Amino acid sequence: MPRIHECRYRISYADTDRMDRVYYANYLVIAERARTEFLRDVGHPYREFERSGSFFPVRSCEVRYYGFASYDDELVCRSRIAKMTHATLAIVTDMCRPGEAKPLVVARVELACVGENGRPRALPDALRAAVDPYLAPEARRD
Repeated sequence: MPRIHECRYRISYADTDRMDRVYYANYLVIAERARTEFLRDVGHPYREFERSGSFFPVRSCEVRYYGFASYDDELVCRSRIAKMTHATLAIVTDMCRPGEAKPLVVARVELACVGENGRPRALPDALRAAVDPYLAPEARRD
């Protein structure tokens, strides 16, 4: 079984729309926070990559909605690696309420590793090693 990274996020008033539901695009912001915590917790804060000249722009994203969260709800964000290639990393984050297995939202974000010049570069070996235990069984490795 692959490891799953977990972090929690409390929905703020600013996250919601007039219907007291999290505005659909804000789930991508929550996924970004979960991704940042994931990298930090495996020993590779994003700032470290920037200092070494590596950047991770979003190459693609997909969000599936199965339910909604409201103001003051707490979400458990569970992240895993869905794909790791020479220069890309795809992270899937499920967001659900504590104690619930069924996700409200699933976000898949693919990141490209690029240098300061914007050209693709290989994922750092240390990052590969750190996230390898989180590689989902269906994940593709190239």
